[in-house]
Amino acid sequence: MFNLRRLGVARRLMLITGSALIGLAMLLPALLWSERELLLSEREASVRQTVEVAHGLVAHFHAEVAAGHMDDAQARKAAQAAVRKLRYSDSEYFWINDMGPRMVMHAIKPELEGKDLGDIRDPNGKRLFVAFVDQVKSEGAGFVSYLWPKPGEKAPVPKVSYVKGFAPWGWVIGSGVYVDNLNAAVWRR
Repeated sequence: MFNLRRLGVARRLMLITGSALIGLAMLLPALLWSERELLLSEREASVRQTVEVAHGLVAHFHAEVAAGHMDDAQARKAAQAAVRKLRYSDSEYFWINDMGPRMVMHAIKPELEGKDLGDIRDPNGKRLFVAFVDQVKSEGAGFVSYLWPKPGEKAPVPKVSYVKGFAPWGWVIGSGVYVDNLNAAVWRR
């Protein structure tokens, strides 16, 4: 049987210190994972809140139709213009697609507007806009993870988007945040 009393003070201190360091080394991955999950949930909450704002803006224009202040076509056009201008976190933007899925409005890629998006896939084969529509059909709103290039870049990176349906017009309103830099953010903290 191992007896600590037989060891000298210096060796006992080294053993205790070594045991503590091994314990910390075993805890570090769990702490880092927990920190990463916390950052991800903060980003998800942020994007959800911003989509709720955009959804409220669209609902405002729909209410203008109900109040007789605008016709439906004017309200849709005004809602698209208002959502197109919205930005947060410096460069994050919104898009609106219908349940087709056809792009109604994309703030930074207007060339997509009017196009059928059913066949747009990320590198893993996920049909992005079909996934957005499916999420809205099944739960009304929610998160979808996929790969998409950052503005001005070609290489797709991990992104998570929140989408919410606007039933009166058959729209899916969405925005996303890139999560490729979560690990670097954890190490900075």
